[in-house]
Amino acid sequence: MMHAAPSQASATVGDPSYGIRRSWYLVFALMVTNVIAQVDRFAMTLLVTPMQKDLGLNDTQTGLIGGLVTGLFFAAAGMPLARLADQFNRIRLVVLCLVIWSVMTALQGVAIGFWTLCLARIFLTAAEASLGPASNSLIGNLFARDALAKPLSVVATGSSLGNAVAAGLVALFLFVAPFVAPPLTFQGEPMAPWRVVMIGLGLVGIIPMILLLTAGEPKRPVNAEASPDFRRFVAYLRPRWKSYQPCYLGYIFFVLPFVSLAFWLPTMFERKHGLPPTSTGLWLGLGYLLASTPGTLLGGWLADKLQSRGHEDGRLKVLMIGAAGAMTTTVISQLLPNPHLSMAFVWMALAFAGMGLPPVLAAIQALTPDQFRGQASAVLYVLIFIVAFAGIPLAGGLTDGLFKDRNSLHLSLALMAVVFGSLSLVLVARTRHHYVAGIRAYDPKAT
Repeated sequence: MMHAAPSQASATVGDPSYGIRRSWYLVFALMVTNVIAQVDRFAMTLLVTPMQKDLGLNDTQTGLIGGLVTGLFFAAAGMPLARLADQFNRIRLVVLCLVIWSVMTALQGVAIGFWTLCLARIFLTAAEASLGPASNSLIGNLFARDALAKPLSVVATGSSLGNAVAAGLVALFLFVAPFVAPPLTFQGEPMAPWRVVMIGLGLVGIIPMILLLTAGEPKRPVNAEASPDFRRFVAYLRPRWKSYQPCYLGYIFFVLPFVSLAFWLPTMFERKHGLPPTSTGLWLGLGYLLASTPGTLLGGWLADKLQSRGHEDGRLKVLMIGAAGAMTTTVISQLLPNPHLSMAFVWMALAFAGMGLPPVLAAIQALTPDQFRGQASAVLYVLIFIVAFAGIPLAGGLTDGLFKDRNSLHLSLALMAVVFGSLSLVLVARTRHHYVAGIRAYDPKAT
């Protein structure tokens, strides 16, 4: 089934009274919330060295805290929160969870070891599990089926912008820490600068909270027979799993090495090139801003463009372009001896990596009736945090176990890019026809 490009007049579909301007204001509010969520996750990657020193952590423990352990709890919270997003007020749900994860971000600043830091990260990540399903459900509620990729790409830029904002905020809070820390003490000593950073970041959550509360909740489409019951969602998904397979698994394999890259890159540049993590973080933040953000917007624009020209698998073609380009540039970036050239290829990898998420989210929403959209997108986020975030400790484990040299972290990252990038390309190429079949058979009233 092919669809014409939607006009602005038909852009809003679920709640006509909400209006196109208010719809885009909500998109902006969700994007800012995504920025803050990413800031709270990414900031730790810029502070690995002082946190390891103060808390006595090795690379494997750091990878577990930053990836697998918190990812498992994200997965545990993801589906229940998505079920709530499909049934109750989504704005209030996100605001409540925003308060929780902001408090947990601040509590990282008073961690005393592995378990206390791990506990704060668990609750932080679990609360953030509400954002993706609720955001996708809201956008799917307001924009026409063939115009989803653009607003979804705007929200997705929050991840790239969040990394850039994180670098700037970490640098800012580290700058003011010497002026703030002396009056503050922790365990009888002046508070370490990284602790000041975490507490400061926890306070920033008030900004998206105000934006979300002023946006308001749109009305859902009326369907008396529709029910977001989880059993009905499973019954809907089971006979259609092949249609979702290139979206879910293709993107998971695509993003796994980049989750690891985002976490470990400041540490890699410190070990291989002797650059301080704060300096790398600033350059990396610029890369997210100037490369990943345009790449994300390009991915959404290109996906909608291909769809409007009759390419029913156009969204998956964009994913394949991103996977091929990201894999190649990542490997080159890790093997180059010059830090400036290495960072230039990292920027290119970020641009290609940013292209993948908007078309995949749009593809999932296009396959799914409104009453299941939060849960359908939650499946993707659950897989990301279970499978893709396992790449963070995997990189640490490869460095500690396979290469047995902490200065070989770049080899671990390059190896993972080749293996998982190839898996993504092969899987999407061989299964995308199932997605096309699902689009042609789509029934918005299916329960």
